[in-house]
Amino acid sequence: MTTDKIRLRQACLFTVVFTLATKIIILPSLVASFSGESLWISALINFFADGLMLFYILQIADKFKGLSFFQILKENLGETATKVILFLYCIYFILKSYWPIMEQKSFIEIALYETTHVVWIFAPIFLVSAFFSYKGLKTVGRISDVLIWFIVFAFIILISLSLPVAKPSNLLPIVGVPFKNVLKGSWFSSLWYFDSTYFLFLIGAIKRERLSKTKITVSYLASALAVLIFFCVLYCEFGPLTERQYFAPIKMGKYFLSVSNSGRIDYAAGFALAIVCVFAVSLPLVFATLCLSHAFNFPHKIIPCLIVNGISAVLFITTQNFCFETFNLMQGFGIYFLIFMAYILPLIMLFFRKGRKQG
Repeated sequence: MTTDKIRLRQACLFTVVFTLATKIIILPSLVASFSGESLWISALINFFADGLMLFYILQIADKFKGLSFFQILKENLGETATKVILFLYCIYFILKSYWPIMEQKSFIEIALYETTHVVWIFAPIFLVSAFFSYKGLKTVGRISDVLIWFIVFAFIILISLSLPVAKPSNLLPIVGVPFKNVLKGSWFSSLWYFDSTYFLFLIGAIKRERLSKTKITVSYLASALAVLIFFCVLYCEFGPLTERQYFAPIKMGKYFLSVSNSGRIDYAAGFALAIVCVFAVSLPLVFATLCLSHAFNFPHKIIPCLIVNGISAVLFITTQNFCFETFNLMQGFGIYFLIFMAYILPLIMLFFRKGRKQG
């Protein structure tokens, strides 16, 4: 059994914090460019797919009570196959972290008016990520207890400033956008999803309590609802211009009269969100490190941290001037690998029969 455990409360907060933080910066404008006023439907499709996989993973966790994902694989597939799968998941999480890191770099430059060369101002985030990875799942749980206040503060401020200038009629007609455009919005924004995969590696790592599945499901639904509300309020405020609001948190509410009179208080929300995002973009690298450390026997646990974060830093530094090209490459080819690892490969556990132990 895994000894690096987090509390159920922390797992629920983890879902809300990291789901919301990574989906309200560039994603709304991208989806709106395809779906228009139906952007929330495109997001709903992706949340539904991820929610189904989360439900499946929670069922698997019940089937193999007390065992971690690593133990389930090893007992059913053997050590060699387990190492191969974990190595693939390591690659998966590194790729999953790539675009959020690029997005965060651009957000910092725009939100903080940062003009210093990116290597000096942003690259140190990989030192934070390496430390985050080194401390493991317990720190993920503990930091979620703190960051929930930052993300809730940012969300409330942004929504409160936007509602007085929002026009609900901008979302009408509900079925006015061709469904093929809605599907395009869903497909071209799918890189921001696949969050259910985290819970594969939390199997056996969440301390067992009453109504665990229900509480995790409710937290996921709450985070999805918050994102959908954000999308709708943003479109109500900007209408057809939403597709141009690339960094929504620093665009929302700035036309509200009180902001004009008292100053850009909305920036407080942007700064709070930036703090959360430092950890949010590092999260996939924590799980990549976890996979690598279980796939190979390293003499010290800091080694996989340095390998994973070093690879991610090199990718960032060498490609940060070609973000649109890399996005097209990821969306054109990498997305199929991500879908396979997130939604298809976990289905092999339906055929596992061993290890049904009580924790």
